[in-house]
Amino acid sequence: MTQDVRDLLHAAAGLYRDDPRASALLHDCLNRLEQPLRVAFTGAPSSGKTTLAAALGEYPTRALRDLVLLDDPGPADDVPDATVRLVRHLEPDELAAAHPPAGSAFARQSAVNSVLVLSRADEVGAGRIDALLTAKQLARRAWREDPLCTGFLGVIAVAGQLAYGGRSLRDDEFDLLAAFAAVPREELERHVLSVDSFTDPAFPGPIPVETRRSLVVRFGMFGVRLALTLIRTGCDDRVKLSAELVRRSGLGELRDTLAGCFVARAEALRARTAIIRLEALLAAHPRPGGDRLVSRVERFAAAAHDFRELRLIADIRGGRTALSGEPAEEAVRLLGAQGTTPADRLALEPDADPDEIYDAGLDALRRWRHEAERPDRPHAERAAAHVVVRSTEGLLSLFA
Repeated sequence: MTQDVRDLLHAAAGLYRDDPRASALLHDCLNRLEQPLRVAFTGAPSSGKTTLAAALGEYPTRALRDLVLLDDPGPADDVPDATVRLVRHLEPDELAAAHPPAGSAFARQSAVNSVLVLSRADEVGAGRIDALLTAKQLARRAWREDPLCTGFLGVIAVAGQLAYGGRSLRDDEFDLLAAFAAVPREELERHVLSVDSFTDPAFPGPIPVETRRSLVVRFGMFGVRLALTLIRTGCDDRVKLSAELVRRSGLGELRDTLAGCFVARAEALRARTAIIRLEALLAAHPRPGGDRLVSRVERFAAAAHDFRELRLIADIRGGRTALSGEPAEEAVRLLGAQGTTPADRLALEPDADPDEIYDAGLDALRRWRHEAERPDRPHAERAAAHVVVRSTEGLLSLFA
């Protein structure tokens, strides 16, 4: 795919060789094909973009090491390849505003580069102790049932402040929280109902108001209450508490989604960005002979199977297909949701023998061809099976 895009960009560079601005744009597109994937965090003010980007970026994991995270870039700033869109509520007006501009036909067809995050998940249900669980249920339901969530690769509930605080939890902060947790529950309970009660001078013990306020700033009142509960129930050192706060924050699910949908598809998403920028150039500054390039772009778009795979993965996981249970799990795996190598797609060991991979691929191909040709299945289901067949055929072609 990258070579096809590179050829298109070189052809365009020849067409616009006398236009310095167009040449600079095309040169940038070519360079970007070799660079890390750019992922933008966008959303309304106070939605938690900076905090969430910091929680992911300041503590890089192997899965995300090849991403550049952009905190709310403006229209004139760096063009992102993928987007994490934050909303504070799953209300229709916020969801409608979270959708990107429609763009060209190719941009709409390949619009599989966005993940929606219900940020500040700890505020759901007035910040009750079950807020995160409720937020995850709401996010899951919205992804499955709300048409406004159809275009996203996932809808994930995350408490960004809790994630960042958990990942950067210091020894002195753990000691403070442990000291609070040691106060009898009935004595402490009324002082952790709100920020005002937690920072009230009547708070039991000698801990200064400023110190208590700093804990609220770092973790939020929900995070403080959760930390106290976790310490009382077994998280008796900083490492354990840090890990549990991060796990409950939803950051892990977001990280896995970005790894599966963005990192594994980095080549296709970078190619998408380049093609969309090329399309815009051809439309804004038409040149004699440009129609041939437009036709080549259209042929490229028609043949780009990665975007069909991503769309179908999102539809299956979002419950928008008839596939369910084991067939659905196998389909998303063959489509590359758990990795795009042949072994990943076929659930084989990384060092599997080529003959073993070929035999497993052929077996999968036979079964999915059967599903694609069943006259008793709805058209949409057979169409989904055809996409899986195309993916499996591509896998087998590597061993022909």
